[in-house]
Amino acid sequence: MPKINLIKELGLEGLSEERQMNLLTLMTESLLKRITINALEKLSETERKEFDKVRETNDPDQVHEFLQSKIPGYDKMVKETIEEFKEEMKETAKNLQ
Repeated sequence: MPKINLIKELGLEGLSEERQMNLLTLMTESLLKRITINALEKLSETERKEFDKVRETNDPDQVHEFLQSKIPGYDKMVKETIEEFKEEMKETAKNLQ
């Protein structure tokens, strides 16, 4: 999801580049939290403890591989979460205009 497309989809082209980047950062953080929560809900207590250890490595590839190996359909879940988030952001942006 390139930033240019999301900026256009949300009708944010009129904002300064600094404001666009700030909003993208906030949206990315929110989206990552949502994906993490969705993933954690699908893990057992033991897997959550394993996940905490993997997350402490600060290696996004390792985290991704772990979640893919433990959650059937993980990539699909991520894509669906992204699409839901984009739709919510579009609706919010539309209501602000």
